[in-house]
Amino acid sequence: MATCVIIDDEKHARLTLEQWIKRYLSDRLDVAATASSINEGVEAIKKYKPDLVFLDIEMPEQNGFALFDHFDEIPFQVVFSTAYDQYAIDAIKVAAFDYLLKPVSQDELKAMMDRFEKHKLTPECNQVRVNTLVDNNISDGETFHSIALPTRDGYKMEKISNIMYCRAQESYCHIYLNGQPGYLVSRSLKEMEKMLPQNLFFRIHKSFLINLNYIETYKKPGGYIILRNGERLEVAYRRSDEFLQRLTRRQ
Repeated sequence: MATCVIIDDEKHARLTLEQWIKRYLSDRLDVAATASSINEGVEAIKKYKPDLVFLDIEMPEQNGFALFDHFDEIPFQVVFSTAYDQYAIDAIKVAAFDYLLKPVSQDELKAMMDRFEKHKLTPECNQVRVNTLVDNNISDGETFHSIALPTRDGYKMEKISNIMYCRAQESYCHIYLNGQPGYLVSRSLKEMEKMLPQNLFFRIHKSFLINLNYIETYKKPGGYIILRNGERLEVAYRRSDEFLQRLTRRQ
């Protein structure tokens, strides 16, 4: 059976999550300890060595992300719990962490446990996700620098500015980079569109999501763009007007 530690400054939130785990996941997950601060959480983690840590983001003394400052390696998986904060949720998503929205529902809790049991991560993969989250957390607070992308060999941390475009390949997606070999990731183009910043990327076609910074030319009569590396990609007719508006707004 897997074990967990709950870190949340709100006593009611800690007790509620603990009770729900005991009620709905008693045969799959055991609560080893609860903590009201990052420092208490670090002590509990080092003592009990849990498989899973439920971590609140918004705490008065230290942001939940500060937990990672206390460990050279992250041998446990983290599930963030948070009230609705779109920037925090987006930061978690691009780092490929799981999260639960408060108040937590039993269906969300069970689905989270299903994902945890299905996708056991190596310490190396976990570290990539942590590095991505930390890199974005020390940015300007408005944009993300990096994204954690799931590949066949694990997770890869990629600078968002290096991504020229993404191309749909059935339920997967091929990432094309600036001056580097691309690779296949186990994310659909629709998922990539949700994760990448909308002010920088645009879906020009059912098969293409492009970084606007790499466009050299837009040929509207022909319905295609030419990228800085000379590649030519089709622009869907139904997206052409909106695409042109996006380009002109960036001028």
